[in-house]
Amino acid sequence: MGKGLRGEGFEVIRAYDVALDKEGPYRDTVLKRCEDAEITAVFSAKELVENSDVVVIAVPARFTASTAKGLLPFAKKGQLFVDVTTALPDIKTKQAEAFAKVGAEYIDSAMLGSLMLMGHKVPILASGKGSRRWHDLMTPFNMKIGLVDQEAPDNTPVGEASRIKLVRSVFMKGIEALIVETMLFARKCGIEDKILDSITGSMDKESFRNMALRMAGADLIHSERRSFEVGESMELMKDVGMEPIVAAAVKERLAHSAALGLNEELHGIVPKDFESIYGLWEKKQYK
Repeated sequence: MGKGLRGEGFEVIRAYDVALDKEGPYRDTVLKRCEDAEITAVFSAKELVENSDVVVIAVPARFTASTAKGLLPFAKKGQLFVDVTTALPDIKTKQAEAFAKVGAEYIDSAMLGSLMLMGHKVPILASGKGSRRWHDLMTPFNMKIGLVDQEAPDNTPVGEASRIKLVRSVFMKGIEALIVETMLFARKCGIEDKILDSITGSMDKESFRNMALRMAGADLIHSERRSFEVGESMELMKDVGMEPIVAAAVKERLAHSAALGLNEELHGIVPKDFESIYGLWEKKQYK
């Protein structure tokens, strides 16, 4: 991200990593990355915060709370603290409350794409007080910061952007796992090209929105039969020496849908919109 922003003309960027606290190969790696990106390495959180107007917190989610706690003593009025971690919304809400007490604004910024591929242009969705200022400050440098609420972004609860990302992640990470398991299965069966061609042909026929509606609706009618079919796929997977991890979860979710008994109730007629599907899920207290 820093390298891309420097390329856009952003003049001063500093970075701190706990790896800089002790000698070792990872410390050397961090220093080399800073050098390559033409950004300045600093050697304490205190130095970083006291010399920055905007602080971007980019750490593994399990360290979000401890990192924010370590930065808070040095925070001052008017600073922006931008949290791009995948921490839970409640964690970000607590941090925002703590930083607000010293007049700083803590912004939930969820990255909705690959930072490694897109760099500073990765789509980011922001929520919380200060979101508009973060958007306006960085847009001239070609950052792609969207706002959860375009009309009143600063009134959007902190954590709302992360809530959207975490729900989205079930699909994005789930489809990654599904592709891996499917292609490994195909390879074991010696039909990988045929499977790629077949799935590509099916997926390219309609928009994702239409496909999602069609599949969610059909699930209410055909889940029992499809659960049995996936069970047969699992047997074949075991025969070729595979462990059906994703497939087992698919079978369980389909069986869960079948247990609702909606096939008979709907007389085999698939709902025509998501609102109807949501209503049926809520009526059945589907979990």
